[in-house]
Amino acid sequence: MLSQVMMHTLTDRDKSILGAIIQEYVATGEPVGSRIIARKYMMTISPATVRNVMADLEEMGYLYQPHVSAGRMPTPEGFRYYLSDIMEHKSLPRVEKTMISRHMAKAIGGVKDTLREASSLLSQISRNASIIILPKLDTFFFKRIDFVRLDENRILVVLVSKAGMVYNHIVYGEDIVQDRLNEYANYLNGTYADLTIHGMRDMLIQEMSSDKAKFDSLVKEAINLGMTALDGVEDRPDIFIQGKESVFNSPDLANLERLRDIVNAFEDKGRIIRILNRVLEDPGVKVLLGEEMEHIGMDDFSMVASGYCRGNVPVGSLGVIGPIRMDYSRVIPLVGYMAKVLSDMLEDL
Repeated sequence: MLSQVMMHTLTDRDKSILGAIIQEYVATGEPVGSRIIARKYMMTISPATVRNVMADLEEMGYLYQPHVSAGRMPTPEGFRYYLSDIMEHKSLPRVEKTMISRHMAKAIGGVKDTLREASSLLSQISRNASIIILPKLDTFFFKRIDFVRLDENRILVVLVSKAGMVYNHIVYGEDIVQDRLNEYANYLNGTYADLTIHGMRDMLIQEMSSDKAKFDSLVKEAINLGMTALDGVEDRPDIFIQGKESVFNSPDLANLERLRDIVNAFEDKGRIIRILNRVLEDPGVKVLLGEEMEHIGMDDFSMVASGYCRGNVPVGSLGVIGPIRMDYSRVIPLVGYMAKVLSDMLEDL
């Protein structure tokens, strides 16, 4: 259907009327009639002319009529055309840029605390739900590792990056006394400082076959435990979701069944992460509308998302989820600027 819609070429008048309908729908959430458009947006055109154009736009797939006696509402295809060919792309107002930069500069704590604050701020300003996927831990520089004996076959691993990110998990194996675990940790901390955690893993692999590992049992056992401790670190992204109540309270949720779908969608963090990770494939802000959200129960909603970087390497992503009628002219530059702020903050970590 999208390919058929994109074949149509709209005149300037068609674009103006479609843009006006979408602006009015974003503001009210109600079907838009020809008289409103003629009186409020297109005062030099008669309601009858507007009505004829609206009928043409409906036939093209850009509008639909929920009831025979109602006005028109934009389809996802209508919004796509609006975003690509009609909407004026603006920068975020300077006052909001300054407010965001000052607020984030005051954030204290590690990377997790900073990104949690960014997620909260993004939700407050957009008045929608915000999502931030934290950077993978293995992209940061290694600071220290600690091993804590829990019982005869469980060891707690505490891995800390220089950026302040902490990763805890339990590994299983033979019973090792705490003094010996401390020796393993001291060796790893002294040997692999100033490497990224990914680089630390590569070095451990090389060291496993070195002469030192072959003839020094402490080194060999420390390396083996270090490899076990790092296993799977890069496969466990963390995610912050703020402002879900903004979506739950949306008038676009007409019944309890729809609310249940939205609740389930937010609980499916794995799928949300997969959707957000798609935006890392290309730079810039992306808008996912309706069915592009992988049918996670949000067909009437959309996501405005962007990746953020450490250096020139994409390490995480962030987004705003709200009704498909969200104010994209405001949310798109907001998401883009927040991505830039986070990238700048991570530059030296």
